[in-house]
Amino acid sequence: MNGPLPFLVVAPLAFASALLMTPILVKIARSTGYLDHPDPRKSHAEPTPLLGGVAVALALLLAAMLARTFFSVPFAVPRPGFFIGAALSLGMGLLDDRRPMPPLGKLAGQLAAALCLVLWGPQVEWIRASPLTLAAAIVGVVALLNAINFLDAMDGIVGATVPITAAGFVAIGLLHHAPVDLILAWGLVGAGAGFLVYNAPPARIFLGDAGSHFLGFALAALTLQALQGPATTPHVAAVALLLGYPLFDVIFVIVVRLVGGRPIYVGGVDHTTHRLGRRSGKWGALGIVAVAVTLNVCLGVFVWGLSDPQPLIAAVLISGLGYTIFGAYLGRIGPTP
Repeated sequence: MNGPLPFLVVAPLAFASALLMTPILVKIARSTGYLDHPDPRKSHAEPTPLLGGVAVALALLLAAMLARTFFSVPFAVPRPGFFIGAALSLGMGLLDDRRPMPPLGKLAGQLAAALCLVLWGPQVEWIRASPLTLAAAIVGVVALLNAINFLDAMDGIVGATVPITAAGFVAIGLLHHAPVDLILAWGLVGAGAGFLVYNAPPARIFLGDAGSHFLGFALAALTLQALQGPATTPHVAAVALLLGYPLFDVIFVIVVRLVGGRPIYVGGVDHTTHRLGRRSGKWGALGIVAVAVTLNVCLGVFVWGLSDPQPLIAAVLISGLGYTIFGAYLGRIGPTP
């Protein structure tokens, strides 16, 4: 669906729905015990509700229903793999939020959601044409689920990252006619921004593992949708740039933990956002991350339409060099707990 209508209808509806649903889920979380309790590895001092991901998911559904019912916004129903995978991601996260799952159990759930999306979601023929590319896509979806889950380590970070990234997918859909589901993309922009009102520092509600996995799955769905056309280097590079900061954060954390001789799956306050927070405070870290994500998204939108390899290589090298320098700077902030 092209044109300004998704912006005029779906995003504001999703924003308003998130504003409405989030306080309700705060009360439900408190009454059912879905709370994140203080811990030496965490920065909050009071038990905080964990059902923010459910609020975002409900806001997306409500916005789509309202847009179709009252504004006659036409949209194609996603393939079954999207709904099954999204439900698996959300449900697995809800279980983990209630009682932490073992790492292998969580990985099994992530793999199941990834298989649903890759095999029964968007029809990306060049990915399905080879067992190697199929396996790479499944690994990529799992990596993105973990990247958003890792990034959700400080108030407001994912709440800001997801709307900006989704706006990048909207841009390549509108400017370059990429086969992106603009209803989903605009819905993420609006719902993420509405949730951020309650998740900005100091957060009154967290996404929880349910929310971070669900949003990671939604971004993975947009990525596969965008790649449904012919396989081109600019398109693959563009989506990698759009997702640059979450991927940078998870790679940084993995490297730091491996170098420090600590298990990758054991949580800690060693993320990029934690380190930024030590120097700049929570609002400073949120601002820096938002700027970094925006710059990468702009590069991704620029790269999508390129045919000349030289500016493409230059854009990727600029982003890679920038994150390398940034990572070296963050590595000096510590020591890592």
